[in-house]
Amino acid sequence: MITVVIPCSPIPSHPDTEILEQTAESVRFHLPESEIVLTFDGVRPQQEDRRSDYEEFIRRALWLADHKWGNVLPLIFDEHLHQTGMMRAALPHINTPLVMYVESDTPVVTDEPIHWASVTHNLTDGTANLVRFHHEAHIPAEHKHMMHGEVLGLTRTSQWSQRPHVARTDYYQRIMGAHFTPGAKSFIEDKMHGVCSEAFILRGMDGWAEHKLCIYTPEGNIKRSYHLDGRAGGAKFEEKQVF
Repeated sequence: MITVVIPCSPIPSHPDTEILEQTAESVRFHLPESEIVLTFDGVRPQQEDRRSDYEEFIRRALWLADHKWGNVLPLIFDEHLHQTGMMRAALPHINTPLVMYVESDTPVVTDEPIHWASVTHNLTDGTANLVRFHHEAHIPAEHKHMMHGEVLGLTRTSQWSQRPHVARTDYYQRIMGAHFTPGAKSFIEDKMHGVCSEAFILRGMDGWAEHKLCIYTPEGNIKRSYHLDGRAGGAKFEEKQVF
C-alpha cells in the first residue's frame, strides 16, 4: 500500500549514521513491511571536501539496510540530482498506490498513535492527495490563513511542506511532470509551496482541490514528526537550484 522514500545527501555528521538510523527506525516502527527506497544524492561541487565521509556513510547505511531494516531498495547517484531529480528517478520503482516521503533528518514520532487505516482510506478515496504529519503540537496562529476547514480528522491546507507526508503516487507523478522541468535540481518544497499557495489565492477552494493537501490533525497533540537538523545550520545552496 505504501512505499517510503528517504533521500540522503552529504551533511556534517557523516560518516555517522545516527540521524538516518533514527529516521529509518521510526518508519519501521510504523510501517514494518513497507519497502523503503533509500536515495543517495551525488556530491555537489561545493561539497567535494565531504566526499570521503559521505561514501563511508553510504557504505554503513547499506549495511544497515541489509542487516537491520530490510526490504530496502538503494538508489545511488553519481551526479548531484537534488530532491527533484532523485524523486523523479525513484518514482518508476514505486509500485504502490501511496508513497511516503521522509527527509533523512525528519523522523516520525513513535510515542503517539497514527491511525494508518484512516490516512490511507482518505487518500485512496480521493478525500486528500497528500497528508502531512505536523512537526508541532498545534498549528501556529501565523499559519491559520493557510488552513481551510476540517474533514475526517484532517485539516485542509494550501501550505506545502516537505515534512513527512503520505501522498497518492499518481499525484506525485503529476506534480513532477507539471511543475518541474526535466532537468530540475531543487528542493521540492521550494517550488510547490508557491504553486499550492497561488492556486488557493487565485481560485479559492477550487484551487485547493487541484492539490488536496491536508494535515493529519487528531484531537489534542497533533505533533507526529520532528527535525534533527542534519544540515546543522549549513548552507542550502538555494541560489544553485534549477526548477
